Amino acid sequence: MMIRSVPGPFLTIMFADLAGPEWLLARDGEAAAREVLRAHRTAVAQAVERHGGRVVRVLGDGLFATFDSATAAVRCAVEMQTAAAEAALELRVGLDAGEPLLEDGEPQGTPVVAASRLCDTAEAGEILAGEIVRAVAAPHVAVPIRPRGPLRLRGLAEPVGVAQVVWRDDDAAQLPAPAAPPQRRISVVVADDQRLLRAGFRVILDAEPDINVVGEAADGRAAVDVVLRRHPDVVLMDIRMPELDGLDAAERILSEPGVETAVVMLTTFDASEYVYRALRIGASGFLLKDTPSDRLLDAVRVAAAGDALIAPSITRRLVERFGAGVRDPASIPGLAELTPRELDVLHLIARGLSNGEIARKLVVGDNTVKTHVARVLAKLGLRDRVQAVVLAYECGLVAPGQQPASG
Repeated sequence: MMIRSVPGPFLTIMFADLAGPEWLLARDGEAAAREVLRAHRTAVAQAVERHGGRVVRVLGDGLFATFDSATAAVRCAVEMQTAAAEAALELRVGLDAGEPLLEDGEPQGTPVVAASRLCDTAEAGEILAGEIVRAVAAPHVAVPIRPRGPLRLRGLAEPVGVAQVVWRDDDAAQLPAPAAPPQRRISVVVADDQRLLRAGFRVILDAEPDINVVGEAADGRAAVDVVLRRHPDVVLMDIRMPELDGLDAAERILSEPGVETAVVMLTTFDASEYVYRALRIGASGFLLKDTPSDRLLDAVRVAAAGDALIAPSITRRLVERFGAGVRDPASIPGLAELTPRELDVLHLIARGLSNGEIARKLVVGDNTVKTHVARVLAKLGLRDRVQAVVLAYECGLVAPGQQPASG
């Protein structure tokens, strides 16, 4: 069985299923019902294709599909529901976004499970979406996406933030009024030595109502200067630049006290050693320069929200390949200051456990785990859990190939 990461940092997963097709048999008879269902399956597959998605599998009267863009996935779901309603049918649709793995060529992992369970949970005619889908797509679709709160879904350890895509007028009356849209726009600096590429990125980013390009830089030193002066939410940083390369510039920015800018690295080629170094210094993610505009926009919004674009599972594989056991634990400031319980927490973070899984493993409350995680990151001077994974492998606290602990 082959397991590998999917191309690109993020995918949106869709599961759609026809609700209650049995009544068609009773109303129209078997032959006519079969024809209606055949037309329905063709229509939903064509809708996925029109919106740039890929059908992974047809599941009876539904499907499993992936999209590079959360916005495109929501638009597709609305089109599918509208077309189904015109044919006197109703769908259940579940959407979630993340970084799945490929197992024997098919996406697997948390976002796939979440999307499937959201589809199962949805009522006839509903579209339920995970919180990341809502955050990315809500500013860009013509229908409201309203939070419904956390739900516990079978197969997932922690509750999932869920929202409903309000595509019918009668849905809106059942949901609370939407919160006022945020006034502050995401500020971005674009650093690349190619003027035309900078201009292209600026056009794409500035066209969005929630994003504002506040500076550009043509070399690494200028990038450091403009970021330290403007303090943007996100900097898109080319790896290869004159004066100072992008990784060195990113390291200077991320080591500067008080700077909370998220760094997303840009390159024309996909090289794992660069991804590893970018993660090691605290970058939030890694994009190819020819990435589609929707994926670029998604990456900026995810990074600005404080989330990593590369899953901890992929981080572990990169560290095992390039950096396991390369550092002396005695050389790491703050490691000796960790309490025994904080060391336990660091081990479990590095082995891929979520806060809820750590809480069950250590038989403590979720809030206690959050406190321990915050203290671990603060004592070790780390920005996030991804850096904690890197450090734990580099200093030998976790051995390559070690699997997550069972509950």
